Amino acid sequence: MVTRKTPRKEAPSPQEAAREAVAFMKGHAIQERVDTLQKYFKDPIQAYGVDYPAYKAWLKGFVARLEESWTLTEAVAFCDAIIEDPHLEARGTGFQVVGAFVEEAGPELLAHGRRWLETACGNWGSVDGLAPTVLSPLLRKYPEMAGEVKEWTASPSPWVRRGAAVAFVSLMDDEGLMTAGYEVATRLLGDEEDLIHKAVGWMLREAGKVDRGRLEAYLLEKGPALPRTTLRYAIEKFPKEDRKRLLEATKGSG
Repeated sequence: MVTRKTPRKEAPSPQEAAREAVAFMKGHAIQERVDTLQKYFKDPIQAYGVDYPAYKAWLKGFVARLEESWTLTEAVAFCDAIIEDPHLEARGTGFQVVGAFVEEAGPELLAHGRRWLETACGNWGSVDGLAPTVLSPLLRKYPEMAGEVKEWTASPSPWVRRGAAVAFVSLMDDEGLMTAGYEVATRLLGDEEDLIHKAVGWMLREAGKVDRGRLEAYLLEKGPALPRTTLRYAIEKFPKEDRKRLLEATKGSG
């Protein structure tokens, strides 16, 4: 059971905090940075282009102030309020604030995570802001929920599917979660989206840092079923000769 903190008089409501955060971003918008960010996305994005060091410094103080008086309940309400703003940094701020309260979260936060993937993530940047910040620590805390996340691989939403893979990227140091991550990878091998291929390759690359032998065996087993993008990401850190050997051994992949 969550013990509610004693509210401080100056503690803002979730809606007030959302307005404060958006005001900061609007006040620090830089069009040139928006143009630079757009180069990393295939489809048009909405962003304020806030200078990252300035944003990072502001966010640290903003979150620290909220942690003094809020609980997860207020953090979720804040996220729901601020994601009404479609800009990349606004939605990322919502996820960062929730992430600060994951330690007090119960398994029910996972449903919110999926909802945000479906409704507030329209590009890989938002997914990659949500998954490591909220989903990964939640799965670390409740590894039994990995089975539910595996089912996300059947979602019609590419952002939910990408979230299923990215959520495991930082968890491959845990044997049980690594096994679940490999199962996610297998389910996504036939995905048609290039952004899913990249996410799976990223996850497998992290698995290889922990147990290279298991990764090599997996890659050789899947062989031509592996999308080429996934394979190249997975072996990116391998020595040149080993990359060449595995690319040849799995020749014929998509």
